[in-house]
Amino acid sequence: MIYYTRGFYKRGGDGLYQIFFVDDEPLVLDSLMSSPAFLECGYQNAGYSHNSVTAVDAVRQTRPDVVFSDLKMPGLNGAELMAELKRTGYDGEFVMVSAYAEFEEARRFFKMDGFDYLLKPVSDQDLYGLLEKLTARLAAKKAVPAAVTETPSPELNRITSYLRRHLSSRHTLESVSEAFGYTPNYICRLFSRYLGTTFVSYSTKIRMDEAAALLKTTDKPVKEIAALCGYGDYFYFCRVFREKHACTPSSYREAAQ
Repeated sequence: MIYYTRGFYKRGGDGLYQIFFVDDEPLVLDSLMSSPAFLECGYQNAGYSHNSVTAVDAVRQTRPDVVFSDLKMPGLNGAELMAELKRTGYDGEFVMVSAYAEFEEARRFFKMDGFDYLLKPVSDQDLYGLLEKLTARLAAKKAVPAAVTETPSPELNRITSYLRRHLSSRHTLESVSEAFGYTPNYICRLFSRYLGTTFVSYSTKIRMDEAAALLKTTDKPVKEIAALCGYGDYFYFCRVFREKHACTPSSYREAAQ
């Protein structure tokens, strides 16, 4: 059976990245899809299936940005599903979720350029970390126009101005929603309509742009620059920077000199 849905919340989710879920265990799938991390990080549920074979046509029809798939399933396992979708021309990202640390299948998955791998039970910390990395990858693929500072929307202008003035603070869609009194979905629609991107993609890009500018124009240590751009975890900052700029912060600084 294949199910299609507009979003994690009934009020919509315009402008969110699309995810299709595949897992033969309904309870496990329901638990994963119910995580608030998806909406906060700018993702919408495009649909889900408990059958990996029929999921192939469903993914081809919905064309999601990413497929979250269980690794061990009857019919096609996760790596085989990925291989079949790639064969048909699907070029989205893949995330494998499994309770099994199956080395051979995991190695095959990464050899086919799978994005990342989560072990069940999936913790909120692991999911948030993965989604932020995934957003950086998708934003780079879609060339997010974060340089825009003014739009026809006064509400969006206030939000983006606030984000640019407080780069060192840790913002989420929910915290900004509370600060401005708008619903998360309304903020998502503003970013989609006027900037063609998501809240998280925009936030990540302006932080990475600021980091690049500081690396070029100052001699501040990379760890200090990470903190100034809102990243308390230095190593995570370096991973996101490399995803965005295809090099480490230190290499970027050296090339700019």
